[in-house]
Amino acid sequence: MKITAGHFYFVADSFFEKVKDPYLKINYEYSYRPHYFPFADKNTGLLWLVPCSSKIEKFEKIIAKKKAQHKPVDAIKIITLFGDKTVLLFQDMFPVTEAYISNEYIKGGHSVKIADPNTVAMLEKTASKIVRMIHKGVKFTPTQPDAIRIERLMLEELNHK
Repeated sequence: MKITAGHFYFVADSFFEKVKDPYLKINYEYSYRPHYFPFADKNTGLLWLVPCSSKIEKFEKIIAKKKAQHKPVDAIKIITLFGDKTVLLFQDMFPVTEAYISNEYIKGGHSVKIADPNTVAMLEKTASKIVRMIHKGVKFTPTQPDAIRIERLMLEELNHK
């Protein structure tokens, strides 16, 4: 499957079964949720996936609290998709190989995507920054997935193909 910048995707259950990280937001039993914004890591060939959430009020409060404390809010972004707000949780991003992308997010027969290339570029810049911070050992939340361990697993899998 061709992964297109700015489009959204779902992750196969087999990924979650393989990595067994307790903090990953696994698929719901009867629907494809959550969906993810992909960022291609040119250094490793992996895709870093940013989970999306519909809990707007919860994350608006978290952002407001961080701003009031003069703390950075890069790890959470709120955007509009198909007329609805969506939260991108960069703090919970993790890497996968393309093999674990199960399908593209399609709504009403159309790809769910960010049409504005400037917005896509801004989000990719944020993703790149967060990946660098994760590699430096930054923990954004106590429930952050172990992205470095997952990256090792995915690179090991790529190198054995």
